[in-house]
Amino acid sequence: MTDDTTRLVRFTSKGLDEVLQAKNQGLKGEITHIAAGTGRYNPTGNETALRNERQRVAIVDYEDLGQRQLRMAALFDGDSEYEIGEFGFYLASGTLLAVYSVAGKLLTYKAAAARVLQKFTLDISPLPVDSVTIVVGSENLNVLLTEEIAQLATASVDNMARHVGVLFRVMALEVN
Repeated sequence: MTDDTTRLVRFTSKGLDEVLQAKNQGLKGEITHIAAGTGRYNPTGNETALRNERQRVAIVDYEDLGQRQLRMAALFDGDSEYEIGEFGFYLASGTLLAVYSVAGKLLTYKAAAARVLQKFTLDISPLPVDSVTIVVGSENLNVLLTEEIAQLATASVDNMARHVGVLFRVMALEVN
């Protein structure tokens, strides 16, 4: 999400309440999942769920950018096909913490059998200091990229084999 997008995220009343209760008990709210849905609206903060959730996935990557900015990534995959007009950020309890949506605006599209890797920068400055943490699911981006990395490795080995073949031909010509 761009800087403009981070300003459009609306924290929910219920999510804020849960984060405050956790902080008062010396705990942190754990952001664990991001959901995508088809609704297109301006969030009010009273939401308890996305309007038309289509897929909820565990966070696959996370980085603390400092200055109360958290960057996280979610991978939406599978055979489902849908327009994405809303994203929701969920706590471990299943409570909707924040919503990003813009009335009438298509945010992105999830094609059938395609992967959509969506990165978000979440400005947590409206939340109490040290009140949330990000929990990355069991899959991480390194695991998700194994097929791509294997293809690159195969291409590199093939390329090295061609270079060795050329080297042997050059050596044979030099001997003659």
